[in-house]
Amino acid sequence: MGCLLAAALLGGALAPSAGSGAPAATRVEIVLGLRERGEPTALWVEMARRHARPEAADLGAELPARPFDEDELRWVERIVPRAARWESLAGEVAAPFHPIPPPPHVLVVLGNQGADDAFTHDASTIGFDLSKLSALYGPAADEGNAARVDRFFRHEMTHLMQKAWLARHPFETGSPWREALLDLWLEGLGHWHSLSDPWRATAAGPGPKAAAALAALEPRFVSRMAALACAPPAEARRLMADLSRGAFEAKWGALPTALWVEAEASRDQAALRAFVQAGPEGVLDLAGRNLSPAPRAVLDEARRAAAICRGR
Repeated sequence: MGCLLAAALLGGALAPSAGSGAPAATRVEIVLGLRERGEPTALWVEMARRHARPEAADLGAELPARPFDEDELRWVERIVPRAARWESLAGEVAAPFHPIPPPPHVLVVLGNQGADDAFTHDASTIGFDLSKLSALYGPAADEGNAARVDRFFRHEMTHLMQKAWLARHPFETGSPWREALLDLWLEGLGHWHSLSDPWRATAAGPGPKAAAALAALEPRFVSRMAALACAPPAEARRLMADLSRGAFEAKWGALPTALWVEAEASRDQAALRAFVQAGPEGVLDLAGRNLSPAPRAVLDEARRAAAICRGR
């Protein structure tokens, strides 16, 4: 395969952290989702099917064999040595969810077809589709890609913690409005961890990049939530299609939520934990604290309408 590290992994070796000292709260283990001749493992096939990317949705028992290409092998080399760092990041991500503990073991599976760049599979498994990483972000050695995969790990580790939080604090959806609240909490927190430095708040408030995005997306956030208050399911699917998917700067729900969390967390370290512990019900309070009075009033009216429609 042209890569000693990948060859060792394909030979059956795993990639746990090489840290020393006190045992980590979470052990991160990295494995390949391909066998030696490029056949996806049963686990990767299951992960791709459950993640339901369009190209994987109608698959039979197996994805076709496709060995890692040279670009994907470079991504393997970029990711595998980060296991020890990711153990430390796992603890940081888990802290606002206390007393819910992080999973003791997180398995990271590297495949090359049928899924997203990064995604969660179950309560302790994360996947990276290296073909997507290569296509979207270029060569693994490019400047910024080491920090990028760290952000992706934090994003997906957040989703593992949210799964655990929701297991203890179930959130009933039952309407498009509440489905949107759940997605906003899930992806708003995940996207907060995905923010690169240009998106971060400054001492004076949102930086230029964040301010421009908020100016464009806050009106869309309010109008979409107002439309969702009593929307039928088919219309709701259209309204929510780009809440957290598509181009990063066009995600009308996930990105404003992430930037509001960033604004508050930059001023008060306790704000992140407060938003985590509030759960999906806290999304509208977060929005209300950060929107100007006129759109806040529209959102409040939508909240009342959603309660009426849900009660019918």
